[in-house]
This record gives sequence, C-alpha cells and structure tokens, in this order.
Amino acid sequence: MQRLPHLTLFVLLSLALTGCARFEDHPLNPADSATRIEARTLSGAGLRDFIDSVSANKSGQPPKAWDIDRLTLAAIYYHPDLALARAQAETADAAITTAGQRPNPNIALSPTWVTNIAAAAAPWIVGSSISIPVETAGKRGFRLDKTQHLTDAARLRIADAAWIVRGRLRLAMLEAYAAEEAERLLQQQLAVQQAMTEHLEQQLSAGEITRPEVIRSHLALNQMKLNAAAARKRSAESRVLLAAAVGVPVDALAGIKLDFTNLARPPDLRLISVAKLRETALQKRPDVLAALADYEGAQSALQLEIANQYPNIQANPGYTFDLGANYWTLGATALQLPVLNQNQGPIAEAEAKRRELAVRFEALQMRILGDIDRVHAGLAAVLAKWLAAEKQMHIQQDNLHSAVALFQAGETDRLALLGAELENAAAERARLDALVETQQTLNALEDTLRYPIASTLTAALISDSATRKAP
Repeated sequence: MQRLPHLTLFVLLSLALTGCARFEDHPLNPADSATRIEARTLSGAGLRDFIDSVSANKSGQPPKAWDIDRLTLAAIYYHPDLALARAQAETADAAITTAGQRPNPNIALSPTWVTNIAAAAAPWIVGSSISIPVETAGKRGFRLDKTQHLTDAARLRIADAAWIVRGRLRLAMLEAYAAEEAERLLQQQLAVQQAMTEHLEQQLSAGEITRPEVIRSHLALNQMKLNAAAARKRSAESRVLLAAAVGVPVDALAGIKLDFTNLARPPDLRLISVAKLRETALQKRPDVLAALADYEGAQSALQLEIANQYPNIQANPGYTFDLGANYWTLGATALQLPVLNQNQGPIAEAEAKRRELAVRFEALQMRILGDIDRVHAGLAAVLAKWLAAEKQMHIQQDNLHSAVALFQAGETDRLALLGAELENAAAERARLDALVETQQTLNALEDTLRYPIASTLTAALISDSATRKAP
C-alpha cells in the first residue's frame, strides 16, 4: 500500500505523455528558397503533369507556343498568391481539429506521510479527485460549425485568388503583345523614315529642295529612333511583368514562344450572355460564396455565444486512502452560477459581427454590380473605336495599294510612295492602340464576371484546378 501514491502518479504521467506531439524544426533558408524560385521553368515535369491532368490536351509533349490559357495553368501551379491562399485554407482546416476537441479531465493528488503514528497503521493519507468537465447546450457543435464555415470561406478564396492571378496575367500578356507589335510597327516606320530622309538628301544634292525639308525629316527620324529604343525597353520590361504574373523568373521565358492569337482580335461578344453571367456573378462568384460562408460562420459564432449562457457541468468524484481506511466520494457537481452576467457582452459582439458581415456582403454585391455595369457600358464605345480604327486601316491599305500602282506606272515619285507607307504604318499603330484598349476592357469584364472570355478553359476548371493543386 505504501507504493500506491508512486504507482498512481506513474500511471497518470504515462497516460498524459502518450501520443504527445514532438517539435520538428523547419528553418527557413533565404538562399535555398531563392534557388528554388530561380530554378522554376515552364518545361518542368511537375508543371507538365499538372497541366495535362487538368486540361483536355494530354499529349505529354511541350507546346509549340504558350497562350493565355496554358500560362494561366502555369500561374496556378507557381504563383505565390495561390500558394498563400492554399496555406491559409490549410490553417483554417487545422482549426477544425481544435474546435472538435473535448476538454480534458483534471486530476488532483495530495499524498501525506504521517510520522507520529502507531507502527501497525499505514503512515499515508492519500487524497485524490478527478474533475470531469461536461459541455452543455451543444457548444461543441456550434464551435465546429463556425470553424467549418470559415474553412469553406478560405477554400473559396483560393479560387478567387486564381481569378485575380489570371486577370493580372491577361493584362501582362496583353502588354507583352502590345509592346512586341509596337516595336515591330516602329521599326517599319523607322525604315520608311530612313528611306525618306535618304531620298530627300539626294533631292537636296540635286538642288530640287531646300535644306529645311531635309532637317524636318532628320528630326522625325531621330524621334522615331528614340521611340524605337523606348519600344525595345518596353518589350523587355513586358517580359519581366509576364514572368512575375506567372510566378517564374524572367529567364524561364527565354526561348519560349508566346501565342497571342486570342489577343489579335476581340471575340464576338454576341456569343456571350452578359446579362445571364451578371446574375451568376452576383450569386456565385468565389468571393461572393466566401462572404456567404463568413456570414454563416458569424451565425454559428452567435449561436455559440448564446449557448455559453448556460454553464458547463463539472463532475468531481474522488478517492481517499486515510491511514488504511478507504473513502470513496461520489463527488459534488460544480456549476457556475450566471448571476452577475448572462454572457450579454460576447452575445452583443457576435450579433454586431453578424450585422457587419451582412453589410459587407451587400457592399460586395453592389461593387460587383457597379463594376459589371460600368465595364459593360463602356464596352460598346471601345468596340466602336476599334471598328473605326479597323476601317481606317483598311482605307490606308487601299491608299497604299493605289500608291504602289501609281509608282509602278510611273505616275508618282518614290517620296509619295514612302509617305503612303508611313501613313499606313501610323494607321496600324492607331488600330493597335484601339485593340489594346478594347482588350483591356474585355479583361475587366472577364475579371468582374469571373468568366473566361475567348478561352478554352471553363470557369469551373480554373476554380477547381486552383483548389486541387498543392505544390
């Protein structure tokens, strides 16, 4: 009997330590992290397997050119914003375990050794009791519901992050296309202006024109050289922006051919039901569904605080060994008395939070509605501008063909032909500017609708591939 306190203590400690987690150190090394980022490529096996697993093309072969849709999947695989959204969802998911835990019982031991006692009696008095907490009013269920709703919201925000990443990627792709086309057109204009300047120099030497005309041509030529240098700089910077939008270093785009087919002309919007998509966006956009999940979480939080009005039960059975005698206590039940407060403060806070999230939800819908209507209203204007620029370019092309025919017939000089070529290049540049403005508006429409325009990807595929990927 003298070993009873030691044995009891040993058993309790063994039970408490069974299943305890161990800390594992995972230090962050900036050099290693930078090396991993710089090693990212668009030809890696992991990326190829991911794209093949979610896309219809399962050839297993690297593409000849990368379009917006394929780069979107690469961004879903690599971009740090999506990695952060997934990590936040995992954190929210881990909280479900915490919310579902039941409170541990407590045990109290008070061994006492009595020295001045008769030798025949055991010199120990050992008092022990166990405290068993019992949650009431369904608190654990409400806690689980709240955490589950917040986890659902975090998962939905992964899909929303994918759409934000795609929007930035589409703008970066458009910038790369515009920069490349602008550089090409400026090089054409530069070559034409160079030829005009040389022709005017010859006329000046022959005494056919005055020097001011040549000076004006030289000034125009120098300005075009400056514009061409700026275009080269813009083209190089656009590649950096595109790489950042994908989530890879710019070296990963070296030797990569980009497919700008979807950007070369606006799609036929008559095939897109904007009114129906507008209604869908107001109800089923990932951020709208996430806001709804947040609201449901606030509802469960309010239910939990209301349940907290009712005190938990604390059962306290015990056992005492007193100098050889055994005493068993059925235990008093400890019950908190809700006399001074009935949890009114936390309930009021939870109610206020629920109202706040309701207002936030309506504000989000109002912002989405305004964005869609604003972009849709401006779309007709930019499309009209695009059509006018397209028409103007065709007129300039016809004018160029006429100038070529007149020059070949000997009815006009080379300077007139070069002037027609320069005007045609300027019309192409105006057409490019109108096209870029139109595509920017279409990108804003796609972003607000959360619907891919002129794409082989579906809205569901973009959202699902974002949530399933775990690099």
